[in-house]
Amino acid sequence: MADELYLSNVTGLLDVDAFVKSLTLAKQKSLQKIAQDKALHQAKASSISNLLSGINDLKDFVSSLNIDKPFQGKSVSVSDSSVISAQASANTPNLTLKVKVNQLTQAEMRLSTGGVSSLEDTLSSATFTLRYYTSDSAYEETTINFSGGKLNDLVNAINSSQNRVQASVFFDGSSYKLLLSEKDVGASTKETSASGSVIEIASGSLPSPLGSLTTLQEAKNAQLELPSGSILTSPTNTFKDVLPGLNITAQKTSTDYLSLTISDDLSGGKKAISDLLNKINGVLDLLKPMTEKGGLFQGNSALVQIKASLFRLTKPLQELGLINIGDDGKYSLRSEAYDQLLSQGKVEDVKKALASVKEGLSNYLEGLAKTFTAYKNAEDQAISRLDKKAEELTASLSKEEKKLRLIFSKIEALMNQNETLKTRLESFVKGLSETSKQ
Repeated sequence: MADELYLSNVTGLLDVDAFVKSLTLAKQKSLQKIAQDKALHQAKASSISNLLSGINDLKDFVSSLNIDKPFQGKSVSVSDSSVISAQASANTPNLTLKVKVNQLTQAEMRLSTGGVSSLEDTLSSATFTLRYYTSDSAYEETTINFSGGKLNDLVNAINSSQNRVQASVFFDGSSYKLLLSEKDVGASTKETSASGSVIEIASGSLPSPLGSLTTLQEAKNAQLELPSGSILTSPTNTFKDVLPGLNITAQKTSTDYLSLTISDDLSGGKKAISDLLNKINGVLDLLKPMTEKGGLFQGNSALVQIKASLFRLTKPLQELGLINIGDDGKYSLRSEAYDQLLSQGKVEDVKKALASVKEGLSNYLEGLAKTFTAYKNAEDQAISRLDKKAEELTASLSKEEKKLRLIFSKIEALMNQNETLKTRLESFVKGLSETSKQ
């Protein structure tokens, strides 16, 4: 036969994934675009959140800034800081005071007259009242019921029953004895004297091998002497309110009088202004990468104006020469200008300028925080909308892919049937051809 029968376009080889991908390409590109938009909004939201944090930090600092307090400090200089140290408060008068340290505080320590030769020795039971004087006339008492045992058991019984006296074991080289010491030397104003001790056994007695108590170290109050001959005492080495707001701490005794000079310390104002400028710099540091060339908010008027507004609002301090603005736009305090103004008696001028800056910044930052909170919320809402859109598009894409795969599976099944028919037809045609040749 001159003509042969051919079946074309039925191969049985169908790339379903390629077809599905091709037919859903538009939706896939839409998903990619949504992901890109979401990433951009997330980056903006993160930047705005960081800036808002810096703005709120500055706002909180400005809100808590006390204009008067930084300029009410006091400094105390002493002629020998190895002997005494001192702290003064705003209400301490400016003057020079002379003092001499006669005595440092000392805790009372009382030791049992008897002891045991071994820590394993057993003591008989005993009941006694431990008295601790908090002053010459006032005292606290605790009844100790010791049921017997070793010396350490007695120590534990005393320590667990009260918190004024610390019991411990003392070894004198030949025997183990009971040592009773003041736990907090500042808890008592009484000193050891011929009339009595701070720590006493008021009734009853210690286990017989321990005997009674003897004084190992006397209780003493610290003493400061004034040139007038007056003696100040304290149960600790710190003398509180020697003058209004003046606390003096003795570190060792002295034979000569020492001088304490109290004077105004206005360095707090310098620190307050410097801290304020550092907070402003923190906002500027966050702002710069957002608005510079290539930044996410390049050209954004609301952001660009912040720098100019901060410059305008700090004008009162600039006009006093207190602010230096570097080439990098950062603010710093001109310490020499601050010191010069104070030496000229212009403290009130500095306070007035700082108060003006505080008022201006407070109002501005309040509004600025609200503005960028709204910006942040808008970005969050945009991200939420994109998430919802992506979710809907993903569901639609999944549904379409399933539909296409079902269609192509049917086509492929038909193609397989056609391929089988083709094979049978070719076999039939070949058989007819061979029969005709015979």
